[in-house]
Amino acid sequence: MSDKTKTNDGRDKLADEIDRLEQTSSGAMKPSLPKTTLEEKKYDAPSDDTLKKTAESELADYKRNNENSLKQKSAAEEEELNSKRDTYEQARERAGEELEKSYEAATRALDNDVVRRGLARSSIAAVERGALEREFLGKNAEIIREYTNNIAKLETDIAAVNKKLQEALNDFNLTYASKLTARLNELKTEREKKMQEVIEYNNEIKRKQADLDNDRLLTESKLYSEALAQEKQEKSLDGVPADRKDEIYRAVYKKMDEFLGSLDPSDALLEIRNHSMYRQHLSNYYYSKLYDKYGREVI
Repeated sequence: MSDKTKTNDGRDKLADEIDRLEQTSSGAMKPSLPKTTLEEKKYDAPSDDTLKKTAESELADYKRNNENSLKQKSAAEEEELNSKRDTYEQARERAGEELEKSYEAATRALDNDVVRRGLARSSIAAVERGALEREFLGKNAEIIREYTNNIAKLETDIAAVNKKLQEALNDFNLTYASKLTARLNELKTEREKKMQEVIEYNNEIKRKQADLDNDRLLTESKLYSEALAQEKQEKSLDGVPADRKDEIYRAVYKKMDEFLGSLDPSDALLEIRNHSMYRQHLSNYYYSKLYDKYGREVI
């Protein structure tokens, strides 16, 4: 604040104090009308953390349902693959058992045949038994190889289920994060809109409040002016007792002295010389006393 502005503000305040002191010299008092106070809106804007929790709460069902759906789908796929593996293992056991039964039946038939022909201990019987055994072993190896390959593939697929689930969950998390960010931005936009609405509303309320206060002050001033004018007609200031006048002049002098004493001497000199307020509100005695103290240049 500049020195000039400070001086002007101080002078205005001094004038108000003088006005109050001089009011006591007459019967007219400045009226005080009831003040109408308009209520402003209050908006407790939520923090970013609160908005994030709100967005997470709104999307909680969406997140939970989708994660559960992916997990259920993965569990069903794993269960199906386990069931296939069990089926292959059971089929392998049955095929092995059937092959073994066929081999045993074929061996008995061969033994009966060679006995019937009287070749039980001949080399022909041994050759035929060897051929039958090789056929059995070959078919058994083929069964084991076929089912083992199928089961191994299923084992690989089963092991991949959890990896596929994690990848699906990761992909969903990206979608969820995007959706969460979008909703959070919407909530922030709504917050900014509400804050702006409250600011605009309160600014309008402040303008209306200023108009009401101004109208009230103007009305008070008008009523006071009318009261003073009426009193002036009814009673002259000369009717104020001399001792009462001196008491008021002394009080006014004291206020002026305090104000001028707060200024730099050069500013106080210009103040008392340039403004008639000091002369108008003091008797000759008190004005001379004040002027001698502040209005004369020091040589």
